[in-house]
Amino acid sequence: MSKKDLAVSEDFYSVQGEGPTMGAPAVFLRLKGCNLTCGGVNTVQTKSLDSGATWRCDTIETWLQGESVSNAAILSDWSSQGYLEAFKKGAHLVVTGGEPMLQQSQLVSFFEDLEIALEGLPYIEIETNGTFKPKEELLDFVAQFNVSPKLANSGMPKSKRYAGSILKWFSEYDVAFFKFVVSTDDDVATVISEYVEPFDLDSMRVFLMPAASDQEMLFKKSQWLVDVCKATGFRYSSRLQVALWDRCVGK
Repeated sequence: MSKKDLAVSEDFYSVQGEGPTMGAPAVFLRLKGCNLTCGGVNTVQTKSLDSGATWRCDTIETWLQGESVSNAAILSDWSSQGYLEAFKKGAHLVVTGGEPMLQQSQLVSFFEDLEIALEGLPYIEIETNGTFKPKEELLDFVAQFNVSPKLANSGMPKSKRYAGSILKWFSEYDVAFFKFVVSTDDDVATVISEYVEPFDLDSMRVFLMPAASDQEMLFKKSQWLVDVCKATGFRYSSRLQVALWDRCVGK
């Protein structure tokens, strides 16, 4: 195992299911590990909601697992799977987790090798919970940050999920977009009072997404949330993986 190896949980080719680039063909690289356990402080053990959570991270059982893989092995596999060719046709690379910002140095190394293999870079998105500031060297490679701060409905204490100075940094970085999982009007009020107003976020950079793990719940909450977005000016984000395949991870 090299210090440059990425700890990978899974990779697959699908479409971006959420946020500002929803619908774009994308290769997903899911990295192992996270600093939060959305669903509650005991949800990893119980697989149930606790600590006031109204939703649970749908990939916990995936990002808890994984193995260290060399850049060369990833790129060789991606070449045989046709992923490198997909990048040349415009597919995005979405790095997700867990929390991929736990592996920033390894990501820089991987992006350097990917750029050599492709003789250029694909459009790279990083999904993050907004508790880690990007290193300067990472910024040269990332076209878009999808920042998804967690609310109290995640079951996580505010001391773990809310990093004001880092959120301020993202708020001042033009290619960072904010995506919030909401279940109630109170959640929306929290988005406004704790994020939009303190960091002066442009409504065009704020995406609200319904907390839903199946098609029936998604449909029900989407009708409510579209009306919220019409009233506030925020952007609505569906979850295509749920809408299209009735599953939390699209493949």
